[in-house]
Amino acid sequence: MKKNSIFIILISAFFMLTACESFLDINKDPNYPEKASPKLLLPSSIAWTASRVGSDLQMIGSFWCQHYTQNNTANQYNTTVTYALTYSSYNGVWSAAYAGALKDLKSIVETSEAEKQWNYYVPAKILMAFNFHVLADFYETVPFNEILQGEANMKPKYDDGKTVYAGIIKLLDEAIEKKDLAIAANDENPIKAEDFVYNGDMKKWIQFAKSLKFKVLMRDYEANKDALAKLIADNDFVTVDARMNGFVDQENKSNPFYENDRRKLNTTNNIKASNTLLAFLSVKNDPRIANFFEKAKGIYKGIPYGNTSISSSALPSNTTSRAMLAATDPVYFLSVAESYFTLAEYYARIPNAAKAKEFYDKAVNEAFLRWGYTNAADFTKVGGAYEFPSDDTKMIEAIITQKWIASTRCQAWDSFFDINRTGYPKLGTKQTTEGGYVVGQLVPAANSVLNAGELPRRLIIPKSSSDYNPNAPKIIPIAQKMWWHKQ
Repeated sequence: MKKNSIFIILISAFFMLTACESFLDINKDPNYPEKASPKLLLPSSIAWTASRVGSDLQMIGSFWCQHYTQNNTANQYNTTVTYALTYSSYNGVWSAAYAGALKDLKSIVETSEAEKQWNYYVPAKILMAFNFHVLADFYETVPFNEILQGEANMKPKYDDGKTVYAGIIKLLDEAIEKKDLAIAANDENPIKAEDFVYNGDMKKWIQFAKSLKFKVLMRDYEANKDALAKLIADNDFVTVDARMNGFVDQENKSNPFYENDRRKLNTTNNIKASNTLLAFLSVKNDPRIANFFEKAKGIYKGIPYGNTSISSSALPSNTTSRAMLAATDPVYFLSVAESYFTLAEYYARIPNAAKAKEFYDKAVNEAFLRWGYTNAADFTKVGGAYEFPSDDTKMIEAIITQKWIASTRCQAWDSFFDINRTGYPKLGTKQTTEGGYVVGQLVPAANSVLNAGELPRRLIIPKSSSDYNPNAPKIIPIAQKMWWHKQ
């Protein structure tokens, strides 16, 4: 498949949802072909997945992690930074998964299993698991067991989060079990350019599956200790980032976040540096500040998170730092740095401080290398700004804090999950501009619609589903915890 096909598929996935209501029907789309080959559907399913993970969800995560905030002189994302979302917000996330990615993936699985094309079956199963993981972590209660049955079931029931997570593990195990068959099938009839993630390398796909399984099991560490220990013994985690590459700086061919915000809106100044992250990076003299934010009038200057009411005369737009985005940024599904951070957290919970430090240092190093820096050891050494704590009670906080930084501009949606799961970075009571603010703590959004001390926990099940499916649950408040939230 030619490289330009990436962009045709991606942009079709990205924009068709807003142009065609029929894509909101998660069971049947009369404009969609009933059958297509796995060779054609694999690239489209990857593109569908990237189209929203790399745009809406990355943007939401970037705001809710307080990496970025809405420019005070514009208003595109005011409802997001103030947490005022409704069941009409971001419907495309739901639709891209159910009417796009999962529909393609189900077809791949059925055809490849029947024809023993195991090298297509394995990536498809893993991507199904990944899409359900994202859905379950943003919505919790979603259709799973009865989904994608077409006219046989137009009103699928919604499954609770624990049921969906058990299903995700099953999907991953089914993929992992077919490793040898997939490798043999790929030797005989190799997948090439149609795989935008690993170019047909089945061993790397299996490592992605095992790393994702480990991550999912860590949602309930106490209940999954044995399964986690088995994966540790296998020691077969990602060595290469699972990400969609190939974007270029041309209209309709760039990274979806960049395309949607910088190229398609009537202003390129919506997204600015949040004081929360900027203050932390500045205090630590972290060189990645230059990869995350642009200077304004020669300096880095942020905006208090969520403060949408500062006047343009009090804070002109040209005096604050814009978020650094690039047309060629890849869309990450699971990274090596993320995997190392998760392993560090596992060892911190055992606890095994030595192993936790080993993987913490590896993770920080990977996070620096992503942006071309080779001096991470200067930060993690004894006395360094990011030295691993000797106090066992501080280990997890240090790990998740570094993961929070590392997720900027790549996996902010995932860091949002970690904030809710672990409580780190902590939510303080002071604004960054107030005396007593603790650098590194999240701040209450200045114009939040939530109660004091509350953060968003989820997206609201969209109107496009609840209006047509009587099995949809009642609206769940955005601040309500999910089953795996510990904080």
